[in-house]
Amino acid sequence: MSKYRDRASREIRLERPSATLTPIMRKLVNDTQVTLSRGPADARQRAAAARGYTIDHLEELHAQLKEQFERRGIGYHRCATADEAVAKVRSLLGDARRVAKSKTMVGEEIGLTHALRKDGIDVLETDIGEYIVDIEGRGPSHITAPAVHLNRTRIREMLSRTGAVLPDDDPTRLSRYVRDVVGDFFKDCDAGITGANAVVASSGRITIVENEGNVSLGVSHPKLHIVLTGIEKVVADEASALAILEVLAPSATAQPLTSFSHFIADPLPGQQRHVVFVDNGRSRVLADPRYREVLKCIRCGACMNGCPVYRTAGGLSYGSPYMGPIGAVLAPLLWPDGRYADLPFASSLCGRCTESCPVGIPLHRMLLDLRADAVRTHQMADVKERAAWRAWALSFGGATRARAATAFARIGLRSFGRTVRPPGPQRDDPRLLPDPSIDHDPDLLLRPSARRSFIPEAAIAEELPADLPGRFAHRARQLGVQVVDTYEPREGDRVLQAASAIASTGSVLLTGDQAARRPLLGAARVVVKVDPATIVPFPHGLEPHLGDGDALILTGASRTADVEKIIVRGIHGAEEMLVVLG
Repeated sequence: MSKYRDRASREIRLERPSATLTPIMRKLVNDTQVTLSRGPADARQRAAAARGYTIDHLEELHAQLKEQFERRGIGYHRCATADEAVAKVRSLLGDARRVAKSKTMVGEEIGLTHALRKDGIDVLETDIGEYIVDIEGRGPSHITAPAVHLNRTRIREMLSRTGAVLPDDDPTRLSRYVRDVVGDFFKDCDAGITGANAVVASSGRITIVENEGNVSLGVSHPKLHIVLTGIEKVVADEASALAILEVLAPSATAQPLTSFSHFIADPLPGQQRHVVFVDNGRSRVLADPRYREVLKCIRCGACMNGCPVYRTAGGLSYGSPYMGPIGAVLAPLLWPDGRYADLPFASSLCGRCTESCPVGIPLHRMLLDLRADAVRTHQMADVKERAAWRAWALSFGGATRARAATAFARIGLRSFGRTVRPPGPQRDDPRLLPDPSIDHDPDLLLRPSARRSFIPEAAIAEELPADLPGRFAHRARQLGVQVVDTYEPREGDRVLQAASAIASTGSVLLTGDQAARRPLLGAARVVVKVDPATIVPFPHGLEPHLGDGDALILTGASRTADVEKIIVRGIHGAEEMLVVLG
C-alpha cells in the first residue's frame, strides 16, 4: 500500500483536500437524497436491472447494435486494447489537425489526448473542468467534476498561464473566459470526440448527458464526430437508457436531469459519425463472477461523494484514471500487472460506497476480494508481513489454538501490558450518521446491505401541486425557467414545440428538427411551447414520445458551477429559457 499511502500523505500535507471536499460533498450527498426522493420509488431497481441485463447479454446486444448502426450510417469499431483504440481513433481522424474533445473517462483510461498531441494534433479539452485540469497537468480528481479540488483563486492563476487577463476570480468571468476560448476553437475544428453514457442496441441511438453545451457543439459543428466508450455502455432499449438517466444526474450532481440529455441518431448531412468501443480488459472482468458486476457502473461518482477516504485524501492520490471506491476496484482489474494493487487497501470498508451506488454494485465485497487476491499473489505482502501472518495462522488456526492463544494474551496483558481505551467518535467526521431506528445488516462486509434511507425531512415535507402541469411549472421555475401562459416574441428567439415534458424534473422533450442543436445554441432566448396533455410524471414516461430520430431532453439553460456551487448560465447556448404552458 506504500504507493497510495505516499501519494495520499503528500496530498493531505500539501493540498489539504478535505478542506475543499468535505463541505462540498456533505451538501452534495444531502442534496442527492432530496433529488432522488422526488423521482420514482423504483428508479434504482430499474437502473440496476437495465445494467444487469447488459452484462448478461453483452455480445447479443452488440450484434443488434451493429445492425442498427449500419441502418443509420454510423461506423462500428471494437478495440481489444488501449493501443488499438488509440490507433483506431487516429486512423478515423485522417488529416484532421484540430480536435475538440469533451469529457470522456475512457479517453483518460487510454491516454488519448497525450497520444494525439504526440502526433502533432491540436486537441482542446472543451469541458470547463477538463480544460482547467489540462492546464494544471495532473489530471481530473473526480469522475463528474474534474476540477473539484481547485478553488477559484487557483483556477484564475492557471488560466493566467494561458495568457488570460482576469481582474478577479469571479466565477462568471472565469467560466465565460473558457467558454469564449472553446467557442472560438469550434469555429474551425476538424473533428469532435465525445464519450457516451449509453448506446441503445434496439435503435442505434447514442445517449450523452451534459450541462455546458460543449457536447452539443461537438456533435453538431465538426464534419467528423467520434464517440469513444466502453463495450459495457450498450443497453437494450430506450427504456433502459431512461432508467439510467433517472438516477445518473441525481447521484452525480444532485440535479433532476442535466441541462442536455441527448439521444443522437443519424449523422448530419455531410457528417461522418463513428463509435469506438474499448474492451481493454473488460471481457476478462466480465468472465469473473466475483467482479463482473463492476461493469454495471454508470460513472456517476456517488461512491466517492460519500467516501471518507476520498474526502480526506482527494482523487489525485489514487494515481489512476479512475478514483474513489470505483477506481479502487476497477483500476486493479483493468490493469492486472500490479501497478494499482495497492488501491483496494485505500478504503475504510465502511460500506458507504455500496449503499450509495444507484445500480447496486457490491463495492465493499469486491474490495475485500481484491485485497485477498493481492496478498495471495504476493503483490502486496513483503517477506516480513507474510511471516507475521503465518505466525498468526499458527496461533489462531483452529478453535483450540485460538482459545489458548487468547488466554495467554490476556495473561500477558494483565502482567506486562496496559489496556488503552479507544478514542470516541470524531466530531468532525463528514459522513452522515445513520438513523438509529434503521436496522443495519450485521454482515455488511460479507454481503450487500439493505438500502438505507437518509432522506431529509425537507424533501418529505415538500408540498407540490396535485396536477402534472402544476408540478412541471413548479420544478421548471426552480431551475430558473420562466413559465407563462402567453409571451411577447423577441428578436433572436428560438421557438420550439415540445413533444412532451416531465413533471418531476421540469424538463421538456424536443424531437426531430426541433432538437437541432446549431440553432438552439445560437438563440438569444429559447421559447418552448408545451401541451399540458403531453406531460408525463417521470423521465421513463418519455419512451413513447422519443420517435426514431434525434431527441433532446432540455432541462433549463446550459450551466456550470464553481467549487462554491455558484451557477453560471448560458455557457454555450441561450442564458434564458421560457416555457409557454397551454
